[in-house]
Amino acid sequence: MPNPVIFMDLPTPDVEATSAFYAALFDWDFKRRPAGEFSEVLPGVKPNLGIRRESRPAVGPVPRIYVMVDEPPVYLDKAVAAGASVLWEEKPWAEFEARYAAFRDPWGNEVVLWRDKGTYFTHGHAHQV
Repeated sequence: MPNPVIFMDLPTPDVEATSAFYAALFDWDFKRRPAGEFSEVLPGVKPNLGIRRESRPAVGPVPRIYVMVDEPPVYLDKAVAAGASVLWEEKPWAEFEARYAAFRDPWGNEVVLWRDKGTYFTHGHAHQV
């Protein structure tokens, strides 16, 4: 059995501001444990995500998180209005019959906005070939 990813967290010097950014963008809820140090993101689907306080900036390549959205351009505009920068505008990914856009949040984390065209079911089951 492969080892599954069970959790991921985003480093930031300001946990509360980062939590507020993602709450406004994706309507996510948070469990603060403790407030200002760590926020568990409750996006409604596992695996869970966290936001943790880290005073040192990330150096070099950073992991990306992918978030399923219905309209990547709308979410990209909303993220930019809140201080994010565009990594790329929505474009196709033919292999997955999907479209995606991406941004870097104000703390350096990279997020891909994924418009699904059949590679993911909300029940967590991938297509069988």
